[in-house]
Amino acid sequence: MQAQIYLKGIDELERNIGKLVKDINKGKTSILLKQAQLVRNRIRQKAPIGPTGNLKKAAYAKAMHETIYQPAVAFAGIRPRKAPHAHLVEYGHGGPHPAPPHPFIRLAWDEVKDQVKNNIRLGLEQIIKGAL
Repeated sequence: MQAQIYLKGIDELERNIGKLVKDINKGKTSILLKQAQLVRNRIRQKAPIGPTGNLKKAAYAKAMHETIYQPAVAFAGIRPRKAPHAHLVEYGHGGPHPAPPHPFIRLAWDEVKDQVKNNIRLGLEQIIKGAL
């Protein structure tokens, strides 16, 4: 004996899932960029002040759009053309005039990483709740 099962609401379920995916794809880049900007601002606060102030000025945040080869990504860091010496300040260097490390990028990340992770989670939760 064969049993028959009738499912109702499959079309509505498919529409809701499609809307959810569309909303997440639309909102995730802005969520990531806002959090990268938070990290950038903390880098600016932590950057040592030199004669030019280029370390503070060189801090940036950028979002990369998702492609089929790359997921959505956001960066926060120092523009190497504006402050090519940032790694020398961060990690120190030897040579004829050695300098000890003055970490500021890692300290900035360590201070805000939990907040960034939580904000991303909350942002995605809002998108999901809004789509349902």
